[in-house]
Amino acid sequence: MKYLFRFSPRVIFTLAFVAFFSLSAGLQSVQAQAAPVVRIVLPERFRVLTDQFFDLRVEVENLSVRAKIQISVQNENGQTESINYAGNFETTSDNDSSAATLDRAYTYRKVSFPRAGVKTIRAVISDGRQIYGALTQISVQDFNLQANKNIVLFIGDAMGTSYRDASRIVAQSTGNRFREGWFDELQQMDQMPVTGMSMTYSLENIVPDSANTGSAWTTGNKTINGALNVFPDNNDFRYSSANLQATKQFALDNPRVETLWQYLKRRHGYKTGIVTTSDVADATPAAEGAHTITRSLLKDIAKQYVDGTITPGVQFDVIMGGGLEHFNQRTAANSGDTRNLVSELQTAGFTYVQNRTELNALSATNAPAKVLGLFRTGNMNVAYDKLNLARPTGVTPATGAAAPAGGPAAEPSPNFGGFTDQPFLDEMTGKAITTLRKDNAPFILMVEGASIDKQSHPNYANGQIWDTIEFDKAVGVGRAFLNTNAQTRANNLVVVTADHDQSMHIIGNVDTNVPNAVQNVISTYQYPNGSRADNTTGAANRVGESEGFPNYEDANGDRYPENTNRFKIKVGYRTGDHTGSSVPVTSEGAGALLFYGYYDQTDLFFKMAKALSINTRQLDNAVELKQNADVPYFTPNYNFDNKNQRDDSVIQWLKNAPLVKPRLITEDDIKADDDEHQVP
Repeated sequence: MKYLFRFSPRVIFTLAFVAFFSLSAGLQSVQAQAAPVVRIVLPERFRVLTDQFFDLRVEVENLSVRAKIQISVQNENGQTESINYAGNFETTSDNDSSAATLDRAYTYRKVSFPRAGVKTIRAVISDGRQIYGALTQISVQDFNLQANKNIVLFIGDAMGTSYRDASRIVAQSTGNRFREGWFDELQQMDQMPVTGMSMTYSLENIVPDSANTGSAWTTGNKTINGALNVFPDNNDFRYSSANLQATKQFALDNPRVETLWQYLKRRHGYKTGIVTTSDVADATPAAEGAHTITRSLLKDIAKQYVDGTITPGVQFDVIMGGGLEHFNQRTAANSGDTRNLVSELQTAGFTYVQNRTELNALSATNAPAKVLGLFRTGNMNVAYDKLNLARPTGVTPATGAAAPAGGPAAEPSPNFGGFTDQPFLDEMTGKAITTLRKDNAPFILMVEGASIDKQSHPNYANGQIWDTIEFDKAVGVGRAFLNTNAQTRANNLVVVTADHDQSMHIIGNVDTNVPNAVQNVISTYQYPNGSRADNTTGAANRVGESEGFPNYEDANGDRYPENTNRFKIKVGYRTGDHTGSSVPVTSEGAGALLFYGYYDQTDLFFKMAKALSINTRQLDNAVELKQNADVPYFTPNYNFDNKNQRDDSVIQWLKNAPLVKPRLITEDDIKADDDEHQVP
């Protein structure tokens, strides 16, 4: 174990006193040289758990001579503390973009604190003439594992409130199950008893991306857009995608923070998993186990899954999704190596499945200990296409082109790339849970519905909505496992949220029998404040808009509507990108009440950790009390064939006819009525 040098407040005062007289004696020479810059590379509100690893980097720029660094730490009581680091101590120079001055960077790898509290870190730099310093405070929060509870975190990528609403309207309106403004049944994620909201801003931006938002819930800290579990440092500019293999070291050496998946695996023997409908090296799954300043290094991320970064060795026990090429199509040019990571993982004990048939053939009673499922190159195909549903045809304007006057928005025909037997997300989720819980091992699993986002970027409404339905079916698998019995409810936590939002809104209902009816107002269309379809003035993109509710049908009972009905949901997009809106969080199980309220996305990390490190019985009892005392969801259940339930078996009982919105009386009606009743 290594220890950083410690300074008492008296030593620091003495150094500062000497520096004062050095400054006075050499004022003229100092004026010619700009003051050095000292930077502790941690965000202002940096938080970790006890014994959670992070890298401490101190950068010093604009030096005139070589310098020495000294680090001291004080706790909230003013007492000096030691901090230990289990990794390397690295010193580098020529990091910044200024060749005219000296610079130094000092990086302590795998620093941790064994005791909770607020720590003040001071970095003091001496160049022989003067002393310069910087300080920052960090929060270390206590973690003591209570029992071996499991967590399943579901991430609907870009699944803001409107996205949940749209999938509910489509999936739960089949068979006239959405009428008079009520649903007979809600979605799985709607039925979870605790709801909160999460703010998703990144370290430097109102509008985040999937990398920094993933880092927020996996490490408890914010970072910049595109970064995975690291903070930016002053040599990032040296990385160039045009000279990838020679410069990627500068994107992979940034100060890291250990993820909750790595932390639980290292300290408590948890099994870990990632399941996604995207490339498994994409930002959201990578957030659980990779470290890089740029999410684009997909092949290096795949290698990190096998080799480790802040902790060595294979990072997960279950890996499922796309991205096959990052594992078995590696060359010196694209990866810097020619390894076959699939073979290496098989050697490490993984059962490898390549399609839906092989996945579903895995035994439920004798599950494998580890599973690698790579079901295609790139991202997996979306649910809409796996269901063989026909995409809508129409005209989609090119970027920058004039918007068409109207007509349906086109969506592309599927390209399976030869991978025609791909599993659905709920099937992957079920097999992942079966594998991870083998031998009653504790586990933490992330499940992502990725193409809610990927179909939303180009404004493909049907691809996006049906993927949200697929995602909700996966949530149902998680909830079924959670609610198996009282014991599973007490020892499992299910959380459903999104990494960020996108701009889709629900506009209304559309009658697709109207010629050129517009169901999807994409972001390149104009949307004037015109009338409905019965008034042609200024209504180019409101053609077919109607009142009432959709009438989707589900002929085969799989809860995926066939999308051949007449009245459909109408949606519109404002952009093809993310937004800075807060996103909903729903939770159920052990510690679910912790997720109630409005909070920052980084709090998800600490709330999950808190659920594992405290006895949640009182919180869980409060949720149960709330459910028992809450307003019931009422859906009538009539049996019209059983006459014995009626007072008079002679009467033919019929379902109550639906109410119809009364037509408003117009002035013409009044005038006609007056004319009819005039006295001759």
